[in-house]
Amino acid sequence: MQDKRYIICGNAPTDGIEENPDRDLRLRLWGKDGPDKITLRIEDIHKKMSKDVPDSFQDLLEIATYVYSADQAIPRGADDVDSFGHGWRRDLHFIIPVRKPDFWNGDDIHQALRSTLGFLSDDNYHFEFVKLKEAQAFQGYLKFDDDGRLFGYPEQVVMFSGGLDSLAGAIDEVLNEKHKVVLVTHKSTPKLNTRHRRLEKMIADKAGENAPLHIGVRVNKNKGLNYEYTQRSRSFLYVSIGATIAKMLNLKSVRFYENGVISLNLPVCAQVVGGRATRTTHPRVIRGFQEIISLVAGEPFTIENPYIWKTKAGVIEVITKAGCQDMIAASTTCTHTWEMTNHHTHCGTCSQCIDRRFAMIAAKADQYDPVEAYKADIFTQSRSKDEDKIMTAAYLERANQVREQDDITQFIARFSEVSRVFRYLNGNSGKVAQKVYDLYKRHAKEVCDAMDTMVGRNITAIRQRTLPGDCLLRTVYESGSVISVPAIPVEQKQPDNYFRKRGGVWAARFNGNAEVLVTGVDKGAEYINFLLARPNKETSVYEIVCGFAIDSCNAVLNSNETDEGFQVTQGVPLGDTGFVADRKAVEQYRETAHELLREIEEARAENNDAEIQRLENEMTQITAAINEAVGLGGKLRKSNDKRKNIRDAFRSAVNRAITYLEKYDKPLAAHLKESIKCGNEPVYRTEEEIVWEVRPIVNE
Repeated sequence: MQDKRYIICGNAPTDGIEENPDRDLRLRLWGKDGPDKITLRIEDIHKKMSKDVPDSFQDLLEIATYVYSADQAIPRGADDVDSFGHGWRRDLHFIIPVRKPDFWNGDDIHQALRSTLGFLSDDNYHFEFVKLKEAQAFQGYLKFDDDGRLFGYPEQVVMFSGGLDSLAGAIDEVLNEKHKVVLVTHKSTPKLNTRHRRLEKMIADKAGENAPLHIGVRVNKNKGLNYEYTQRSRSFLYVSIGATIAKMLNLKSVRFYENGVISLNLPVCAQVVGGRATRTTHPRVIRGFQEIISLVAGEPFTIENPYIWKTKAGVIEVITKAGCQDMIAASTTCTHTWEMTNHHTHCGTCSQCIDRRFAMIAAKADQYDPVEAYKADIFTQSRSKDEDKIMTAAYLERANQVREQDDITQFIARFSEVSRVFRYLNGNSGKVAQKVYDLYKRHAKEVCDAMDTMVGRNITAIRQRTLPGDCLLRTVYESGSVISVPAIPVEQKQPDNYFRKRGGVWAARFNGNAEVLVTGVDKGAEYINFLLARPNKETSVYEIVCGFAIDSCNAVLNSNETDEGFQVTQGVPLGDTGFVADRKAVEQYRETAHELLREIEEARAENNDAEIQRLENEMTQITAAINEAVGLGGKLRKSNDKRKNIRDAFRSAVNRAITYLEKYDKPLAAHLKESIKCGNEPVYRTEEEIVWEVRPIVNE
C-alpha cells in the first residue's frame, strides 16, 4: 500500500496535519478558478423538477465528487501485480466539510462508505467530516433546459452509460415496458458525448411521445488532476447523482443495467485482480450503495440491476428482438476511451471489448457490429502485448473450464470466489448458487460456440497459415504440448507447485499462491518445464535445445508458410541468403539430429569424452540450422543474421521467461533464478524438496 495521502476538500481546516504539497491534495467545488478547482454540473434539468434537496443529499453529491476527483488525481503504484493487486492500493484520508457533520461521522454511514468504496476501488479510505462554513446553493450545480416543459412525470431513474447493457435497459424500459424514465449519463469526454447524443436521438425517434428525459452530468477539472485512468469510484458519483435526481422526483429507486457475468466479476486470471477488475455493479457494491443512499434518505432506497441473470449475448438479444439493431454500432463498450478515434471506436483488446466480440458472434448479431470499428481484431490479428494475450487466453480458458464442470458443487469448489457474492443477492442461498452456476454455464457455452464459429469461418486461412501465428484463432487451433508426458485431468485437485502447458499458454503456480499465465516466452517456458520435470538431473544443453528443435521440424514439414524478415536470436551463420532451408533439408536435419542423439548416448556409455565433444559440436551446427530455418508457427525463415551459440541461446530464453514471471510472481521468479543453473549441462537443483506438476492439462 502507498503512503498516507491527505485530500483536503473545500475550506476544511488542516489542524493537526503537517501540510506537504508533494503528498497532499487540495480540491475545491466553489470559489475562484485554480488548479484545485472542480466544477460539477447537472445539465438538462427541467424547472418543474427543481425543488429543495435535503442537506444530506447535497453533502452526498459533494462527497462523491471529491472521491471521484481524488481517484483520478492520485496515481496508483507501479504497474506490477506480483502482490496480486496490493501494489495498486492507495491510503486515502479525506477531510471534507459538510452541512451535517454529526450524521456523516456516525458509525453506520462511516462504515458503509469505507467498506463499499474500499471494495469498489481496492483502496483504503478514511473520512473526517467537519462543519461546512460557506455552502454553495444546490441550484449552482444545475443547468436548466430552455423551456422547462415536462410531459408525463418520470416513474424510473435509469443510469445510462451508452454501452450495450445500458442501451438494452433503456430499450426495455422505454420501448418494451412503455415506462416514463429519466436516463442519467456521465458526460466524460467530447467523443463519448457525441455518441451518446446519437443514441439518445435514435431512442427518442423509436419511442415517439414516450421519449425519455436525458440528464447529463459533467465533472470538469484541471488537466493536472487527471493522472489515474482506472476511475473505479466513478459509479459512486454516478449513483449519488441518480439518487439525488430520484429524490427530486419523489422516487425511491435507481436502476443500473449490466449483465451478470460482468457484475459478478469472477476474475479471469491472477493478473486481473484488485482495482483492475471492474466492480461497478458487483452485488456487494450495489448492496453497499443501497445502504448508503438509504441512510442518507432516512428511508429504504433501492438500487437495482435487472440484468443480473443475463449474459452479454442475452443483452444483445433484447436489442435485436426490439428491432433496434441499428443502435448497436452507436453503442460504446470499450474501457480504453482514450484510444477512441472516429474510425476505431473500440480498442478490441480490453476485457469489455473481448466480451462484446464474443457475445455479438454468439447472439448472431456481429453483422451489426462492424469489425472495422475495432482497432485490433483479437481473432485474426497479431497481438504484441503480453497483457492482451493473457486476457484473451484467460477468457477462453475460463469458458473451457466452466463448460466442463458437471455440477454446481464442482463449479463452486473450482471457482471459490463466486461463493462470496451469494449473501449479497436476494433469495435462498441454494437457489442463488444454482442461478449463478446456470449463468456461467450459459456464458461458457456462448464463448465456446462463438470460438467454434470463428474457427469455422476462417478454417482455410488457419490451415494455409495466412493468419499471424499469434492471433487467437491459430493459437487455439494449433495449441498443444511439446512435452511427451502423460496429461493430467483438470478435475484432480490442483497442486501447490506446477509449471505446465494449458491449451495455448503456460500456467505456473508456486507455493500455493495464485496462478500466473505465461505468454510470449514459450521457448524459455518449455526449457524451464523440461528442467523442473527432471530435478537434480544434469542434461546436455545440446540435447535439450535439439529436442525442441526437432519438434519445430515436425511442424514445418506440414507448412506452406514463409516468415519474411524474422529476426532470429539463436543459431550460427550459414553464410547464405534467401531461404535458409527447404523442406527436404529440414527433413534431413531431423533425421541427422535423431542419429546424433543416439550416437551421443553410445559415446556416454563408453565414457568416450572426445567423441562426445565431437558429436556435441556437430549437434550445435544441426540445431542452429534448424533454429535458423524454422520460424514461429512452423514457417520457413529468410534470414542471414549472426547467431548466438546454443548455450547462450538457452540461457537467454530461460532468463526471458524468468524476467516475465518476475512481473507477476516475484517469489517464483527468485526461486527459479536461484535454482536453475545453465551452461553445458543445465539443471534444476534445490536444497529443499519441491514436487512440481509438469504434465499438461487436458479436458478443459
